Amino acid sequence: MSNHLAIAAATSTLRYVLDRALQPVRLGPVGYAQVTTLRPDHLNTPDLVQSAGINVFLYLVTPNPAWNLAALPTRDHDAAFLKRPLCALDLHYLITCYGKDAALEGQRLLGRAVTALSVTPVLSPEVVAAALREYAHVEDTAFLAESDLADQIEPVRLSPATLSLDDLSKLWSVFPQTPYQLSVTYTATVALLESPAVPRAALPVRERAFTISTTAAPRLVSAESSAAAGAGTCLDLRGEHLLGRTTEVRLGPVGLEPLPGATPSLLTAAVDAKVPAGLHAVQVLHLSSPGPHGLPPARVVAASNALPVTVRPTVTRVTVGDSVIVLDLSPPLFAGQRATVSLSRTVTDSGAEPVKVDFVLPALAAETLPQPSVRVPRQDVPDGEWLVRLQVDGVDSLPDLVGDTYGSPTVTLPPP
Repeated sequence: MSNHLAIAAATSTLRYVLDRALQPVRLGPVGYAQVTTLRPDHLNTPDLVQSAGINVFLYLVTPNPAWNLAALPTRDHDAAFLKRPLCALDLHYLITCYGKDAALEGQRLLGRAVTALSVTPVLSPEVVAAALREYAHVEDTAFLAESDLADQIEPVRLSPATLSLDDLSKLWSVFPQTPYQLSVTYTATVALLESPAVPRAALPVRERAFTISTTAAPRLVSAESSAAAGAGTCLDLRGEHLLGRTTEVRLGPVGLEPLPGATPSLLTAAVDAKVPAGLHAVQVLHLSSPGPHGLPPARVVAASNALPVTVRPTVTRVTVGDSVIVLDLSPPLFAGQRATVSLSRTVTDSGAEPVKVDFVLPALAAETLPQPSVRVPRQDVPDGEWLVRLQVDGVDSLPDLVGDTYGSPTVTLPPP
């Protein structure tokens, strides 16, 4: 890969190839011709208008789709670099040949230019190194001494590009008050610019461990709960080959131990308050036995398919203070979770307005400890009897029946 000087180094190498083509004595030499890297509208300056030469101008840079796709992904789940970011570019050049029209100097120089680029269609490491040595001693291009284009894993390749007369006229129209000069276009593929950012290096593998098992992998058929899954409920998992040497039930980010009495076709796990509310995937994992003193740690040797399980939040208690209404939750809110508190009039208080009041709470910041309760402002809730519901990450709590209607949990304002 190359550093950020790769674009300038590729332009200088192209200039070097064309400059070498002007030096040997050949048929129809053009005296005092030179190779420049100017904007085409600068060719009208008094010191150049009476001279002859070849001008190399980088007019367009586009991403190289093949190399850019190969460079993905470059970051892990927390945005740290897995490898150095790579920017792969195709460089599009306008090569202009100019001189005395009566002597056809532009056409003679164009013949030398296209011949030289057909002989050197690949900017090999040797050619690039020679160009950098040549121009590193010039004051304006002394920076080329720090370029490492010669070490790029993929050499830059040159190929003629065909522009229609309409495209060519549009290209020249961007240079104000500049008459057209005889030109050809070339594409240089590919310049690989690599960032100096240091990626995160994984620790080396300390030892290799292999586990061979003659039992089939577990397979889940259903995941059911006698009530809405939440802290304190039990989750029944049915399937095949569920029991292993060491078995774990993975519910979202939390690992649960099966309750006693598990069979190869039925496991039961108790959902605790460590499982956040929301929609989660549940799996049965078979783990290897840990070594002495628990090292190395147990490894997953087989995993079942995943089934969706909804863990619902529960409002366990509502407390009314002077300025806030406090709702105790189970399970608590975890970092990154969003909660919405909805208060709706009960049947006995249905004639009052407003009928419903909602509070959208901000998401908990990262690294925040689990929050066992939420607060809503007391002054924003009119007096009356309200049925309390909570939504966490799109999952609603379920109210309890009182008789034939939903009547719990509720809060009465002002408190009796």
